[in-house]
Amino acid sequence: MSNPPLYVAITPHREFLPADTPDQKLFVMLKLRPTKEVAVELPSTSFAFVIDTSGSMYEVVEGDTKPTGRVYTQDGNNYEEVTGGKTKIDIVIESLLNLVRSNQLGGSDRIAIIQFDDQASTIVGLTPATETSQLEAGIEKLRNYSGGTCMGEGMEQTLTMLSGQTMTSRHALIFTDGQAFDEEECRELAKQFSENGIPITALGVGDYNEDLLINLSDTTAGHLHHIVSGDATGTDVAIRDLPQILFREFSQAQQEVINNLTLTAKTVKGVKLTRVVRAYPDQAEFPLIQYPYLIGTAMANDETVFILEFTIDSHSSSRVRIAQLGLTYDIPGQNRRGELPPQNVVVQFVPGQSGAAQVDPEVMGYVQQCNISQLVTQATRLADSNPEEAGKLLDTARRMTVRIGNQAMLESLNQAQDELRKTRKISSGTRKTIKMGSRGKTIKMSGDINTELSEEQIRKVSGT
Repeated sequence: MSNPPLYVAITPHREFLPADTPDQKLFVMLKLRPTKEVAVELPSTSFAFVIDTSGSMYEVVEGDTKPTGRVYTQDGNNYEEVTGGKTKIDIVIESLLNLVRSNQLGGSDRIAIIQFDDQASTIVGLTPATETSQLEAGIEKLRNYSGGTCMGEGMEQTLTMLSGQTMTSRHALIFTDGQAFDEEECRELAKQFSENGIPITALGVGDYNEDLLINLSDTTAGHLHHIVSGDATGTDVAIRDLPQILFREFSQAQQEVINNLTLTAKTVKGVKLTRVVRAYPDQAEFPLIQYPYLIGTAMANDETVFILEFTIDSHSSSRVRIAQLGLTYDIPGQNRRGELPPQNVVVQFVPGQSGAAQVDPEVMGYVQQCNISQLVTQATRLADSNPEEAGKLLDTARRMTVRIGNQAMLESLNQAQDELRKTRKISSGTRKTIKMGSRGKTIKMSGDINTELSEEQIRKVSGT
């Protein structure tokens, strides 16, 4: 019998649970790593770039500028007219041109360019990345459009294009700088992207709705980036670094040798699966809206880590199987499907609390990083109505971040705390920074991270 194509480890944060405690939490780490045999057979890549071409994309954000003294209104916002410098759309076009001219993409990699404003159009359908001249001509056409921000129109064309592709690494990257006029349509389309196994990388700059972009990323097992004009600090990304971001996202898609990961989780009476989060290499929280659960991809030469959160009723003292976990997935480089037969999750219920004190430090390190994201989200919601409580939540998130060692996130949290102390508010830009940043690059855990939250605090953070 041949070796399985995927190494799988299932580790609960505790082996022993107190028997007489109702509604307690069990966190189970699901760690995946493709084997070397799978890792060397990279899949073809079908990558759609979905670009906002609304009027605000012509705002100058980089370079030396000279004011003309005139003000114009676009998408309901006032802008001071300047000459010189680079606009957002200029930088997007340069970034895309750098990618297709990089000589790092192969003939099996295909690129599509789709624009959206009041309407949407497919400028270039899926085209081999080696067809440089055709792609360059299409990218340059992005300057020919202007209008509003109907993101759903662009998403719909992208979905139609990519859903017909099989046994390939499929991705959509959405770049936007405005509030989508059709937000609910975007959210519904994201569910269809998920059902088809197509992750969305969402990049936002300026006055965009970060909750929408987070939803698109979470629902589809994608990625997030908060882009800023000028210099970047903390978890932000400077718009001048957009070429590196596009190249990194494409390179990562080339490394995703396992895709369409689908999780089954059958629980026994008194046990409920309440949360599934990708915790490494970055975060995405999957809405538990359909079963089995679609949880994305696994990259070659690295681990992909998920945290499953179970809520468990009290139980008599005994050794109990609380759940069975199974996986199915595609191996596009080998043009075949794979599966992990059902694996038991077993815990020992013991009398009292003493036997349940020991926790697995690696699992808890990932749980804490997921909790930081929840704390940040709660703090931003409370900032206007209860700045004191928001400050306490940010301080807890900051202390956990210090222990984990995520320096970029610590810098962003320090800035948010300082702003909250001075103004008793969290500005729109800072809110985007910490909410998007808390789901960004995760620290790989291996050392001893003590639990920062009590069982009661964990219940409060997770909303149970």
